[in-house]
Amino acid sequence: MCVLSATALLQGCGGEKQTFVQPELGARKVEILTVDGFQFKDLNKNGQLDKYEDWRLTDDERISDLVSQMTLEEKDGLMFHPNIAVKEDGIVKYDLTEEEKEALKKAEEERYAGPIGPGGQNAGAMAMGQMRREATAKSFIEEKGFRCILNNGVAAPDKFANWSNSMQEIAEATRLGIPIMFSSDPRHAAKLGGHVSGTQYFSHIANGEGQVGLTAGRDKEMMKKYGEIMAQEYRAVGLHMFLGPQIDVITDPRWSRNMGCFSEDADLTAEMAAAFIEGAQGESVGSEKILVHLKHWPGSGPHRDGGGRWLVYPTNNQEYHYKPWREGIKKGALAAMGYYSGTLYDSLNVNYSYHMSTEVLKKDLGFEGAICTDWGVARNGPLHPKYTDNPTTLKENYGMIFNAGVDQIGSDTNPELVVELVKEGVLPEERVNDAVSRVLKWHFALGLFENPYVDPEKAVATLQTEENEAFGMQAQMTANVLLTNNGILPLKTGNKLFVDGIDKEVAAAYGTVVETPEEADVIIYRTTFAQDRQRGFAPAPAKPGQKAPQRKTPGIGDKIDDIDIMLFSEKLDLLKKYVATGKPVIADLNATGSSCCITPELKDLPAAIMLSFDPTDKAVMEVLCGNFKPVGKLPFEIPSSMDAVRAQKEDKPCDSENPSFPFGFGLTY
Repeated sequence: MCVLSATALLQGCGGEKQTFVQPELGARKVEILTVDGFQFKDLNKNGQLDKYEDWRLTDDERISDLVSQMTLEEKDGLMFHPNIAVKEDGIVKYDLTEEEKEALKKAEEERYAGPIGPGGQNAGAMAMGQMRREATAKSFIEEKGFRCILNNGVAAPDKFANWSNSMQEIAEATRLGIPIMFSSDPRHAAKLGGHVSGTQYFSHIANGEGQVGLTAGRDKEMMKKYGEIMAQEYRAVGLHMFLGPQIDVITDPRWSRNMGCFSEDADLTAEMAAAFIEGAQGESVGSEKILVHLKHWPGSGPHRDGGGRWLVYPTNNQEYHYKPWREGIKKGALAAMGYYSGTLYDSLNVNYSYHMSTEVLKKDLGFEGAICTDWGVARNGPLHPKYTDNPTTLKENYGMIFNAGVDQIGSDTNPELVVELVKEGVLPEERVNDAVSRVLKWHFALGLFENPYVDPEKAVATLQTEENEAFGMQAQMTANVLLTNNGILPLKTGNKLFVDGIDKEVAAAYGTVVETPEEADVIIYRTTFAQDRQRGFAPAPAKPGQKAPQRKTPGIGDKIDDIDIMLFSEKLDLLKKYVATGKPVIADLNATGSSCCITPELKDLPAAIMLSFDPTDKAVMEVLCGNFKPVGKLPFEIPSSMDAVRAQKEDKPCDSENPSFPFGFGLTY
């Protein structure tokens, strides 16, 4: 049932006249109340208008009333952000069969008998997020009271929308009728991968996180448009929060998450992030926009030796990394994600640190939203050396995290432990009330209490429109930086092309594809930069009530294994082999993880070299053939040797000695 909008004047308490616009209400399980000529949802089913149901009041007034009506168990459900993924069939799994419950019990026993996943800082947690068998609507919505859910599943737009509606209907029928806020990782990549994989039903716009390639174009309007399209398509299927943007500053080129960031320059990062937030959130969020979730607090670019678990600031440049955070908070960001690493200030993971979460982020930077841990942080432990031989339980970790000022835990599903912490006097209920109030700002800002439902037909019409797909191709073509040319580009028409790393059918639209380099007029070689490192920290599972050993983490003073970000030798040898044919050679080097190092040997090859940020083959060919002139400028400098990289200070931008290409470099024709 929906109630259409209307406008009316009401007399305020001080005699002033206030104008209210009746919002559209979406109600499937509750009655509609009519008060003063306006209509409201009777969410708690008591037959009268409560303050939290009255959309004419401020969000703070509504939140205060709602929190006062919640039980401790209902509050604790809001302090978790677990995963449920929509499946291709779009059918909500309400409950498990008896056979599934037995299988789950066995799987849980086996899971806690060994590592969660095969390496990676949170591989197990992410895998569970995609496939969790215990993630049923009954368990998560009705029994555990979760109202913030990460949905990284894929389904056709109408099925996706119907699934979202069915989940919201179950939530509306509960005691207080609190709606669900659905979040998602990036899902507008030109090629799906990472945390969201499968058929791409959303518009094909950018690289994985979507930011560094667009930043190369230095076009704030394009970045804003990207945020607008994301908001349109997320809301169309019932998604409400983007777990990003990633505003870490790329001051160490070795960090594996660099290509999800914006830039090495904190001011450029802040400027581009602000443009994205303007597009995604607008000025006041509301029912047409989404919330951003800034990550990763406190700015995770400066990892010691480019990796490991410790953030370091050898030049005391911490404030530089806070610049994008200050701008994002100024733009109205209400969600922040704490990373997996620790700071040497108090030798704690940032989520366990009262100094980092409360004193710096909330007090110094003035953040008024909710802090959520990154996924799996609570099971990794506090990192402090004193806990290595004296491991903590999961419940103890929760107590440290929430008392530090963090408001929500990503991935975990154990709210009953928080109830125990409160009853034991470890966690004050005032801290719980503060955390829940901060989280509920999301739901009210998004207008979910009035109408959490979406139109499946509108979803079909909204996703992958011609306009959005055209913008996506423009964004992908922008995500290329021409580094060297030697007069080879742009390519003339009618060439015989030998391609390696580019789809032959795509290349055939730009010339005649031949089978050997010897037959070709031009050789095009597309390959990726990738890190070469040997680390592998085994994740440490933690069953409620059990002692869980800390992850095998390098000590504060231990050196991290060397990380090599040069082009792999076999790839360089193949490129040199192509150059040796005497034919014009184009090398498209695709950056997908860390930044890259280009040695003089590679730079000086008589070839055209282009750095790209994971666009499609078609976008690359459009640039190479001159249909789109390269406009990209490097959002970070490119070092000339690994010795130069090792000599850099992790927290300082653009300090590589004799870089092969400086920040802002980029050719055109």
